[in-house]
Amino acid sequence: MEYKELKQGKIIEILSNIYVVKLDSGELIKANIRGVLKGVKSLVVGDVVEVDFLYDTYIIKKVLPRNNFLIRPPVANIDNLIICLSLKDPTPDYLLLDKELILCYEKNINPIICLNKVDNLEQDKNLEEEIDYIKNVYCSLGIKVIFTSAKKRQGIEGLEENLKGKISAFSGNSGVGKSSLISIITKDMSIEVGNISRKSLKGKNTTKYVRLYELGEKTYILDTPGFSSYELYDINYKKLKDYYKEFREYKCKYEDCTHVFEDECSVKAAVNDKKIDKLRYERYKYIYKDLYEKDKRKYK
Repeated sequence: MEYKELKQGKIIEILSNIYVVKLDSGELIKANIRGVLKGVKSLVVGDVVEVDFLYDTYIIKKVLPRNNFLIRPPVANIDNLIICLSLKDPTPDYLLLDKELILCYEKNINPIICLNKVDNLEQDKNLEEEIDYIKNVYCSLGIKVIFTSAKKRQGIEGLEENLKGKISAFSGNSGVGKSSLISIITKDMSIEVGNISRKSLKGKNTTKYVRLYELGEKTYILDTPGFSSYELYDINYKKLKDYYKEFREYKCKYEDCTHVFEDECSVKAAVNDKKIDKLRYERYKYIYKDLYEKDKRKYK
């Protein structure tokens, strides 16, 4: 029996070739695809789809236009990216953080930095320097920073408040406590929690696949696979400077100044005058040169 009226819903999980869809009516269904869907090469978690019920099977007939799309991890229609760092074991990876901020600005996603394991301050007051650095560099850029301790359940309410009415993805290196935070928020203790390897002081990745959790009305979170490196795929090295808010108030002699190679550069002068953080600027140069080299290799 076939129903002509299509139902709309959101893909919350993909298991092999089966798509778990939460319909707008609240019903949870499993659906398949037949043939090629117009406008997309493949479906990802977060896609809004229309389904038809055909001979006792739900079939995805259409994918609605995406607000944004990420290649790694493969997700769509994200409002927030919760970038999880840990104060200690492992220490913050600022290069990864800067790359993810660039991704957010490119894809029109709101970045939120979540610094976990702040309970370590009780044993090591020197870690306050790490917190001061994040406040001075990233809070000054207008980026929301939330301080949490999954171990002691600190800062969880503040994190939850920023998730309401949004689709939020969580990212971060292994061992930062991302899955622990999600377990607390979702009250789903079936999420496997990784331990820190004492030999390498690196976390063991425990997230196996991308999954969307519904927390409340119009509130979803995505637990995305942990990764130890992050690559920028769609960023043109010529546009990189546009994603650094702290550069914008400085006018250079040359309009196309890269802020890397030129001598008469206002951004470089600001770095020397300590108006722009030197370490973040050095990371900018590293990313720029990496993107530049990748672009050149395309034509060899």
